Amino acid sequence: MKRNLTALAAASTVGLSLALTFANGAAAQSQSTMVPELEWNTPLKHFQMDSDKFIGQRFTAKCPPRSVRDEDEAIQGTDAYPSTNPICVAALHAGEITTDGGPVTLQLNPGLESYKGSERNGIASADLPGTKRSIVFVNATTAAAADAAQQPYIQRIDWNTKFTSTGLANKDLVGQQFTFNCASAPAGKKLRRISGTDSYAFASFVCVAALHAGKITTDGGLVTVQMDPGMDKLVGSIRNGVESKDGPGGHTTISFVDAPVAQ
Repeated sequence: MKRNLTALAAASTVGLSLALTFANGAAAQSQSTMVPELEWNTPLKHFQMDSDKFIGQRFTAKCPPRSVRDEDEAIQGTDAYPSTNPICVAALHAGEITTDGGPVTLQLNPGLESYKGSERNGIASADLPGTKRSIVFVNATTAAAADAAQQPYIQRIDWNTKFTSTGLANKDLVGQQFTFNCASAPAGKKLRRISGTDSYAFASFVCVAALHAGKITTDGGLVTVQMDPGMDKLVGSIRNGVESKDGPGGHTTISFVDAPVAQ
């Protein structure tokens, strides 16, 4: 009997380990399966993200294969492009994709004083005077520079800030990730109520939910929110000194990832 119980416990441990591995893999793939598929000449403004409040934030999408019917709209710049440029044409020029398309991650930055054109990968870009906002593509090579450019523009929020109060909570942006800087929690003050575990209500208090999720302590710090499809029900729990409650899932929920994903 003892041998049977030991075998059962071992099998349970293996099963749990496999389940966690699967769950972690699914989480790692979740953004890539949710992000929008672009048309060849789609600009960032199509998603209402070409505005100052999104400076420092990133946008991930999939470019389609370039069709023989696609005519490349004009672009300007090299490596950094005006934010009004068509995303996939600029991505091809930058070498982020081929004419077969693929995933891209870009970051909205302040505009440059001028843009220098060049010819790359079969795409000719032009010179242009300065614009208000620019885009750069984020990958393993450019991530450090993008992170440095992002830092001054990350929105600082307090522990009473709901995700829906950040100005970035557009329900059409499911799959996107937004980074915030949580201040230190006020000493001795009771934390606000949240709903859910790992997945949280769309209107959750960001820093409280991040503490519950184990992404920060009460000292605050950077957190990255991912917008996810809604679910029927959220289940509460007690974690890291925070009690969350059960609640309805709604049209959209949020979760937390370790860092913005660079494709």
